[in-house]
Amino acid sequence: MRMSVVKLHMYTNEHYEQCEAFILPEEQVQFTSFPTDVVTDAVAHPDKFPVVIKKDELVVGFFILHLNPPKTHRTDEQSVLLRAFSIDERHQHQGYAKEAMMQLPEFVHHHFPEVTAITLAVNKKNIAAKSLYFKTGYVDTLQSVMGPIGEQHILAFDLEKESRLKQ
Repeated sequence: MRMSVVKLHMYTNEHYEQCEAFILPEEQVQFTSFPTDVVTDAVAHPDKFPVVIKKDELVVGFFILHLNPPKTHRTDEQSVLLRAFSIDERHQHQGYAKEAMMQLPEFVHHHFPEVTAITLAVNKKNIAAKSLYFKTGYVDTLQSVMGPIGEQHILAFDLEKESRLKQ
């Protein structure tokens, strides 16, 4: 098995400058947020944890883990919601998003051992993101919510099921 090229790290202020330099393709801007548009709110919120995806010392991606998300966005009381997931345009199509998503269950388990599921809302028109999430073990919960630009499907990754499979 090859070594991971990227690693997940809790965001610190040292990452702000690189996050500020993020570039997102126009077709993705409708589906996600620039890191610096959401990080200030996240840092000030006790249940939101910004995370950077780093290749060596370079920030190539970003997302937020939101504990105690709205009931509409979770599968059970102990779900964490993945929000604002993005990869800098200059680093897309290199497998970093998939690698980060594959590392996420272990990262969540390490930082939030009480969490039993990772959930996310993905716009039904965001085919590329849905494909990524399905490839990395997420399943459609058949729940949906209305987002700012239309219907979003709630997908989930069952951490308890995953840990049973590893035993």
